[in-house]
Amino acid sequence: MNGEPSPTEHTGRRHWVLIETGGNQRYIFGSNRLRHVVGASQLVHEVGTEWVPTAVGRLDDPDATVVMTASGKALLLVGTLDAGRAVIREVSCRALREAPGLQVTGVVGPPFDAADPTAHEPARRETYELHAEVRAARRDPLQRDRVFPWHRLCRDSGQPAADEERYGEDELVAASAGVLARSDARHRARRRLLEQLPGELGDVVPANTDVLRQSGWAAVVHADGNGVGGLFRGFIDHVTAVAGTGPVDLATHLRYQRLVSAELETATWDAVRDAVAALRDQRAGEELTGRLLPIVVGGDDVTLICDAALAVPFVRAFAEGFARHTAAQPRLSAIARQATGHGGLTASAGVAVVKPHHPFGAAYELAEALTVSAKRFRSADGSADGSADETRRRPQGRSLAAFDLHVAHAATLQDLTLLREHTEPAAKCGPQVARYAGPYLLGAVEDLPVELRHRSVELLDEVHGWLDRAGWLSTAQAHALREAADRSLAEYRHQVGLTVPRAPDPDRAGTLLDVQPPTLGTDTGRQPPTDGTDAPFLRLFDAMHLHGLRLDTFVPAPSTDRSASKGGIR
Repeated sequence: MNGEPSPTEHTGRRHWVLIETGGNQRYIFGSNRLRHVVGASQLVHEVGTEWVPTAVGRLDDPDATVVMTASGKALLLVGTLDAGRAVIREVSCRALREAPGLQVTGVVGPPFDAADPTAHEPARRETYELHAEVRAARRDPLQRDRVFPWHRLCRDSGQPAADEERYGEDELVAASAGVLARSDARHRARRRLLEQLPGELGDVVPANTDVLRQSGWAAVVHADGNGVGGLFRGFIDHVTAVAGTGPVDLATHLRYQRLVSAELETATWDAVRDAVAALRDQRAGEELTGRLLPIVVGGDDVTLICDAALAVPFVRAFAEGFARHTAAQPRLSAIARQATGHGGLTASAGVAVVKPHHPFGAAYELAEALTVSAKRFRSADGSADGSADETRRRPQGRSLAAFDLHVAHAATLQDLTLLREHTEPAAKCGPQVARYAGPYLLGAVEDLPVELRHRSVELLDEVHGWLDRAGWLSTAQAHALREAADRSLAEYRHQVGLTVPRAPDPDRAGTLLDVQPPTLGTDTGRQPPTDGTDAPFLRLFDAMHLHGLRLDTFVPAPSTDRSASKGGIR
């Protein structure tokens, strides 16, 4: 993020200007080719961080101020209505020329008195409301590119072709203007990634953005900060509490808006770098080159694709780094403490493990649904970082750091609750038991709420360790347990009873392999809700899935961006 508020005195009339891209998910993930996905993300990033500041720099308006820029979004202050419209016009025309198909919407808010400390926040809220109305009323960008029988169509988008795109050495494919723009942007995207991941960290980024190294399974990971939206929705109230003054004047509002947004971006990238460095340290003897490709890193959001064996270790290291780095940012930490009662923010993630040719958009939607699932457990209050009085003022707490996981052995076109498997009940009227144990809560088990400690990822680690060569649970025994669960819960429990005497601690093994309650203290025999979000569960199957994800040992020859690619996640 960039942009410095003007140091001049904030007096006279002002207008907020909000410019934001829309339909980002469809625009970025609408193609199954990684080059288009990466390039589309780069174009969205450039709208907010480059195009808007450039347009503001051309204004003849001494009051024009870039308050905040982010990937696909910018918030400005201008002195006149015409100045705001000029910025929106320039950015919109540039999107038509350089990013066909990308929807960019901008509005100029109502005028307000910059000297009145009570006027700027209502005007900002009204600007956001106006933006939502204008964007909802816009026509779909697809209506601009109508298809007629005589058109040659783009293979990847289905829109009229504007030219041909080269794949490999010889293959030429018809491509629309939007697809060509995304392909051109992929080179800038890779350069930006290497700037953010300097030195050896950048080795994980594929040299050819069409070819991701993987060992038979790829993972789409979506991570998101917990409660960040609420932090910004009540932003002015939090700033008032932190500043310790009466109504916050416009200059203070601008300073905190810019600094908190910039600190959040910095903390997120620092956490990504920490996670990549942790992967290199944990797997020092393994070849990680070209196995991880960040697609979206902006604000508190991270989306990437990687070799499936790296996904869970990345998520765990990222969440730990995100909490640490957000707590180290002074303004962000102060605002977070007011919003949640804690100085640092937590992050949750969804991990969708798919085969290499799985539709990328469907995998991203699955990862997003898993992220929502991971966010459902919250701490009781903010007492960990505040006094009793502070806790009473902030009883809402925050979502616990967590991740949820799904390995897709079939199509993922259904909702997540329909995709997940359950074991048949022991009795006709008994509950089904989930064959997945997510979401997994991160951090030390003793730091979790007592009723949720059985959802700790450390327990998954323990069961996973039993499956290693040095562990006591052989592959044959694990498959026997799975086959028993395929038949019924009663047979599974019978097989557990036959298996655990081989363990060093049979009681411990029996406890971790048995059916787990939704939350400690509840009855595993009660009927779960129909949406499947609070059912008794088994953790063995996730451990078996993770055990099966291994990095290959084959080291390919270096590839270039002209390497042949026939599509899909390669």
